[in-house]
Amino acid sequence: MVQPACSLLGKKAVYKPNPKSEFRVKFDCRVDFTNGGYVEGHDFLLDLEGSDVSDDDLKRMIVEAMNLAKAGQVQIFKKEIVRRGEHKDAYEPDQSP
Repeated sequence: MVQPACSLLGKKAVYKPNPKSEFRVKFDCRVDFTNGGYVEGHDFLLDLEGSDVSDDDLKRMIVEAMNLAKAGQVQIFKKEIVRRGEHKDAYEPDQSP
């Protein structure tokens, strides 16, 4: 379980977007909110500063990247480290006539 985002105030941020990073983490997750409800992410991508990330750091990164003020439990269902460009990570508009 990750700390609610409000308790992360004043602490050093774990996630820093970097469009030039060589590695990204691709994952499926679910974030439960302390006031009810949840959000799920499938094949979500976040930039990495290195070639690995712990589950605890990834949970904090998810909360920070999505600015989830009422985040409670965070679950990671799938996690894969990928090199930028070796996976489909850009929107491609429909080219059909």
